[in-house]
Amino acid sequence: MTKYVLFDLDGTLNDPYEGITSCIRYALSTVGLDETDEKTLRTFIGPPLRDTFAKYGFDEEKCEELVAKYREKFLVTGIHQNIPYNGSAEMLKILHEHGCKIALASCKPEGACKIILEETGMLKYFDVVSGATLDKTLDTKPAIIKLSLDRLGVAENDLDNVYMVGDRDMDMVGARENGICAIGALYGYGDEKELLGAGADHIIKKPLDLIDIVLGEAKE
Repeated sequence: MTKYVLFDLDGTLNDPYEGITSCIRYALSTVGLDETDEKTLRTFIGPPLRDTFAKYGFDEEKCEELVAKYREKFLVTGIHQNIPYNGSAEMLKILHEHGCKIALASCKPEGACKIILEETGMLKYFDVVSGATLDKTLDTKPAIIKLSLDRLGVAENDLDNVYMVGDRDMDMVGARENGICAIGALYGYGDEKELLGAGADHIIKKPLDLIDIVLGEAKE
């Protein structure tokens, strides 16, 4: 029986704090804003960029301009500033060796996801990498999860063998909307209240905790 495991990227497999927040601050600086509150900046890791800039009261057109400014810096520096969480690569390796099919489902642009996974040495474990499109035709977590499921070829009657791992509420909501198990990564950027409130079936405190949930006795 094949097990399928889908992952969010930022806050789940790697810590992107330095790269993402520096690019957000750069974009905001172009309109005269200087965001220095770390607690606020941490909340911006995970959700789509347009949602982040909308929180400052900007209209849709201005949000698009700020997203463009963000990407201007991100593609030069931010994309290379990611620190894999301790145990992420080992966890992926174990799942891969036990025959699991592994996919990424991230709201980050797909091309950037592949670059980050390659640079952190994790791309080799993935059967599928799905991310957002730059033109907004695909940018919600439920839709991206659905795309990964389709690319993996998961049958409707096999959804009980699928797990989605993420650190924010939208990951849990996306999993629930697609009828798969939702696993909250507490070591990322969402807290336990957020994850459980969004419907997490399990909570893990470190990447390797996932092995027992997915494989159970099979790992022996």
